[in-house]
Amino acid sequence: MLRWTGVILAFWLAAVPAFSAEKLPRPKAVRSDIQLAVQVAASGLGGLVAGVEGREEQLRLLRGYVAKARFFPDGEGYFFVYDQDGTCVAHGAQPELVGRSLMDLKDASGFSVVRALVEVAGKGGGYVEYAWPKPGNDGSYDKIGYVEAIPGTGYIIGSGLYYVDLH
Repeated sequence: MLRWTGVILAFWLAAVPAFSAEKLPRPKAVRSDIQLAVQVAASGLGGLVAGVEGREEQLRLLRGYVAKARFFPDGEGYFFVYDQDGTCVAHGAQPELVGRSLMDLKDASGFSVVRALVEVAGKGGGYVEYAWPKPGNDGSYDKIGYVEAIPGTGYIIGSGLYYVDLH
Protein backbone atom coordinates (compact mmCIF):
# COMPACT_ATOMS: atom_id res chain seq x y z
CA MET A 1 0.00 0.00 0.00
CA LEU A 2 2.78 2.44 0.89
CA ARG A 3 4.44 1.75 -2.43
CA TRP A 4 1.28 2.53 -4.43
CA THR A 5 0.76 5.79 -2.55
CA GLY A 6 4.21 6.93 -3.62
CA VAL A 7 3.62 5.83 -7.23
CA ILE A 8 0.28 7.65 -7.41
CA LEU A 9 1.80 10.76 -5.83
CA ALA A 10 4.72 10.76 -8.27
CA PHE A 11 2.38 10.27 -11.24
CA TRP A 12 0.17 13.17 -10.18
CA LEU A 13 3.09 15.54 -9.68
CA ALA A 14 4.37 14.73 -13.15
CA ALA A 15 0.96 15.73 -14.52
CA VAL A 16 0.81 19.20 -12.87
CA PRO A 17 0.03 21.68 -15.66
CA ALA A 18 2.94 23.15 -17.58
CA PHE A 19 3.18 26.92 -17.81
CA SER A 20 5.32 28.68 -20.38
CA ALA A 21 7.08 31.95 -19.63
CA GLU A 22 5.22 33.58 -22.52
CA LYS A 23 1.78 32.85 -21.13
CA LEU A 24 1.75 32.63 -17.36
CA PRO A 25 -1.65 31.93 -15.84
CA ARG A 26 -3.37 34.44 -13.63
CA PRO A 27 -2.02 34.33 -10.06
CA LYS A 28 -5.36 32.95 -8.84
CA ALA A 29 -4.98 29.91 -11.12
CA VAL A 30 -1.43 29.35 -9.93
CA ARG A 31 -2.62 29.61 -6.33
CA SER A 32 -5.05 26.75 -6.88
CA ASP A 33 -2.28 24.67 -8.50
CA ILE A 34 -0.04 25.17 -5.47
CA GLN A 35 -2.91 24.31 -3.14
CA LEU A 36 -3.70 21.14 -5.07
CA ALA A 37 -0.03 20.09 -5.15
CA VAL A 38 0.24 20.53 -1.37
CA GLN A 39 -3.06 18.74 -0.68
CA VAL A 40 -2.08 15.75 -2.81
CA ALA A 41 1.41 15.61 -1.28
CA ALA A 42 -0.02 15.89 2.27
CA SER A 43 -2.47 13.08 1.64
CA GLY A 44 0.11 10.87 -0.04
CA LEU A 45 2.74 11.45 2.62
CA GLY A 46 0.18 10.82 5.35
CA GLY A 47 -0.48 7.43 3.76
CA LEU A 48 3.22 6.80 3.25
CA VAL A 49 4.12 7.26 6.92
CA ALA A 50 0.93 5.71 8.35
CA GLY A 51 1.91 2.80 10.53
CA VAL A 52 5.61 3.62 10.32
CA GLU A 53 6.95 3.46 13.82
CA GLY A 54 9.64 5.78 14.97
CA ARG A 55 10.22 9.43 14.19
CA GLU A 56 13.54 8.80 12.43
CA GLU A 57 12.00 6.42 9.91
CA GLN A 58 9.13 8.86 9.26
CA LEU A 59 11.64 11.66 8.75
CA ARG A 60 13.69 9.50 6.39
CA LEU A 61 10.61 8.92 4.22
CA LEU A 62 9.53 12.57 4.31
CA ARG A 63 13.01 13.83 3.51
CA GLY A 64 13.48 11.36 0.69
CA TYR A 65 10.27 12.49 -0.96
CA VAL A 66 10.76 16.25 -0.45
CA ALA A 67 14.37 16.16 -1.66
CA LYS A 68 13.31 14.79 -5.06
CA ALA A 69 9.80 16.18 -5.61
CA ARG A 70 9.63 18.98 -8.15
CA PHE A 71 6.78 20.33 -10.19
CA PHE A 72 6.26 22.83 -12.97
CA PRO A 73 8.45 22.43 -16.07
CA ASP A 74 11.27 24.59 -14.74
CA GLY A 75 11.45 22.59 -11.50
CA GLU A 76 10.71 25.70 -9.43
CA GLY A 77 7.96 23.93 -7.48
CA TYR A 78 9.24 22.29 -4.30
CA PHE A 79 7.96 21.37 -0.85
CA PHE A 80 9.00 22.18 2.70
CA VAL A 81 8.02 20.37 5.91
CA TYR A 82 8.04 21.67 9.48
CA ASP A 83 7.04 20.09 12.76
CA GLN A 84 4.58 21.74 15.14
CA ASP A 85 7.45 23.41 16.99
CA GLY A 86 8.65 25.18 13.83
CA THR A 87 11.68 22.99 13.21
CA CYS A 88 12.37 22.41 9.53
CA VAL A 89 12.41 18.65 8.97
CA ALA A 90 12.65 18.67 5.15
CA HIS A 91 13.18 21.34 2.50
CA GLY A 92 13.33 20.76 -1.23
CA ALA A 93 15.35 23.86 -2.10
CA GLN A 94 17.23 24.79 1.06
CA PRO A 95 18.35 21.57 2.78
CA GLU A 96 20.65 23.63 5.03
CA LEU A 97 17.52 24.63 6.97
CA VAL A 98 16.79 21.04 8.04
CA GLY A 99 17.10 20.59 11.78
CA ARG A 100 16.87 24.31 12.53
CA SER A 101 14.13 25.75 14.69
CA LEU A 102 12.68 28.63 12.68
CA MET A 103 9.58 29.38 14.75
CA ASP A 104 10.82 32.87 15.62
CA LEU A 105 12.24 33.68 12.18
CA LYS A 106 10.93 37.00 10.87
CA ASP A 107 11.00 38.35 7.36
CA ALA A 108 12.20 41.86 6.46
CA SER A 109 8.87 43.37 7.54
CA GLY A 110 8.98 41.67 10.96
CA PHE A 111 6.39 39.01 10.06
CA SER A 112 6.88 35.66 11.87
CA VAL A 113 6.85 33.45 8.78
CA VAL A 114 7.15 29.92 10.19
CA ARG A 115 4.90 30.70 13.16
CA ALA A 116 2.21 31.80 10.69
CA LEU A 117 2.73 28.72 8.50
CA VAL A 118 2.34 26.38 11.50
CA GLU A 119 -0.73 28.24 12.78
CA VAL A 120 -2.49 28.31 9.41
CA ALA A 121 -1.78 24.61 8.79
CA GLY A 122 -3.10 23.78 12.26
CA LYS A 123 -6.39 25.49 11.42
CA GLY A 124 -6.99 23.30 8.38
CA GLY A 125 -4.61 24.87 5.90
CA GLY A 126 -4.48 28.03 3.86
CA TYR A 127 -2.44 30.72 2.18
CA VAL A 128 0.26 32.85 3.78
CA GLU A 129 2.04 35.78 2.13
CA TYR A 130 5.58 36.58 3.22
CA ALA A 131 9.09 37.47 2.03
CA TRP A 132 11.63 34.66 1.68
CA PRO A 133 15.11 34.26 0.18
CA LYS A 134 14.84 32.87 -3.35
CA PRO A 135 17.31 30.02 -3.92
CA GLY A 136 20.02 31.10 -6.34
CA ASN A 137 19.27 34.82 -5.90
CA ASP A 138 20.28 37.56 -3.51
CA GLY A 139 17.76 39.06 -1.11
CA SER A 140 14.22 38.18 -0.18
CA TYR A 141 11.24 38.18 -2.51
CA ASP A 142 7.51 38.37 -1.84
CA LYS A 143 5.99 34.92 -1.89
CA ILE A 144 2.62 33.28 -1.50
CA GLY A 145 2.59 29.88 0.09
CA TYR A 146 0.00 27.26 0.87
CA VAL A 147 0.35 24.94 3.88
CA GLU A 148 -1.60 22.18 5.57
CA ALA A 149 -1.07 19.37 8.03
CA ILE A 150 0.13 15.97 6.90
CA PRO A 151 -2.69 13.70 8.16
CA GLY A 152 -1.85 11.43 11.08
CA THR A 153 1.45 13.17 11.81
CA GLY A 154 2.74 16.17 13.71
CA TYR A 155 4.11 17.72 10.52
CA ILE A 156 2.96 20.37 8.08
CA ILE A 157 3.81 20.60 4.40
CA GLY A 158 3.78 23.60 2.13
CA SER A 159 4.91 25.11 -1.10
CA GLY A 160 4.67 28.48 -2.74
CA LEU A 161 5.50 30.80 -5.56
CA TYR A 162 7.48 33.99 -5.66
CA TYR A 163 5.46 36.88 -7.05
CA VAL A 164 8.43 37.85 -9.21
CA ASP A 165 7.91 34.56 -11.10
CA LEU A 166 4.28 35.43 -11.86
CA HIS A 167 5.06 38.45 -14.02
